[in-house]
Amino acid sequence: MDRILNLARRDIPLTKAYPWLLGTAMIPLWFAYLKAFGANVTIAVIGSLGPDSVARHKELGNDLMLFWPVAHLIRAGHASEIYNPALFSKFQNAYFGNSVPGYFQCPYLPPGLLPPLLLAPFGILSGYLVWTVTLTGISIVLLRRTGMPWPVILLGLASVASIFNLLAGQLGLLTGAVFILGLDSIDRLPRRAAVCFGSLIIKPQAGLLAPIILLARGSYRLIVGSAIIVGFLCILATIICGYHIWPAYFLEGTASAHKILVAPFPNQYEDNGASVFWMMRSLGATVSVALATQVSSGVGASVWCWIAWRRESADRRALMALTCALTLLVTPYCYTVDLCGLVLMVAWLAWERRKLQTADVLIWMWPALCPIIATSLHMELTPLILLLGAIRAYHRLDGIGTTAPACYPASV
Repeated sequence: MDRILNLARRDIPLTKAYPWLLGTAMIPLWFAYLKAFGANVTIAVIGSLGPDSVARHKELGNDLMLFWPVAHLIRAGHASEIYNPALFSKFQNAYFGNSVPGYFQCPYLPPGLLPPLLLAPFGILSGYLVWTVTLTGISIVLLRRTGMPWPVILLGLASVASIFNLLAGQLGLLTGAVFILGLDSIDRLPRRAAVCFGSLIIKPQAGLLAPIILLARGSYRLIVGSAIIVGFLCILATIICGYHIWPAYFLEGTASAHKILVAPFPNQYEDNGASVFWMMRSLGATVSVALATQVSSGVGASVWCWIAWRRESADRRALMALTCALTLLVTPYCYTVDLCGLVLMVAWLAWERRKLQTADVLIWMWPALCPIIATSLHMELTPLILLLGAIRAYHRLDGIGTTAPACYPASV
């Protein structure tokens, strides 16, 4: 036995073995999320086979309780009720029962109401299946356009961030894929990049650093192109929902978003929070102090992003990973489902490096660890994970850690 252990210590250094041991130890936690997602899919499949009068009362317990009412209110010509908390809750309770939490209000900009229209022709449960398959399929197609290898895509889809995103019925995987494709297309296909960046108006916090990047690169035509796409989606939302949707959003929608943002820590949203603002709130800071810290973080991340994109030559994959991490440090309003883009880029860098590191496993599993730490220690530490991801990507900008011949392994 001692001889075997000595051989293991000699042949497999701890630095190489530890990430795999850590990943193996976290499999039960990962499986819990996979099982929960499987349960939601099972409920949706079985419920979709029955009459809608029965299926509509089967709660999925995810954000479809927000998106599905949005789609059907718009379809019924009552888009102005979406941002009214009392009327929106009344519609929700009519379909999901009185167990719908009060914080399930709609804080999205009017262009953000367009994706839920996918659910309009369907019942609640069949809509969840269509939503999941469609958004996942689109995300995979977009990622393949970047040249991302299939193993990396599968690793990204198998991450806790992606599974939690599918479980929650959210947009994190889609917006992450759109942002990654936009970053990859800036120099090669600027028109495609403009479409990607402009489309992120559906969830603008997912691409807040896009203007900084384009200014740093001097891509002024791309800025104009992105603005045209934003304008087009705003006009489209106005045509579909009516002009009254805008005053309703600015009077009531922003109030709902502000209420969610400043709620005392912890609440249902902040347990999966990812912003500096919520980290400071979890540590006991006042709203003013948390906001000041968030602004400082946003300015620092923007400057860092500017400097990185001004470089004449850099590892493009590392630059994209750095940007995905920094973007989430800018906004006060993001969650662990929004880590999908970063997780995909971390997996891509690990694939190119041909070496798994402890930080890769930590970032891959963090969305599962975040709520445990938030509820048990009363601390939301996701920004530290984002900073870790940014620092590691920044160290790769000059190609450090890329694949090298076996006789001369590259240091990381």
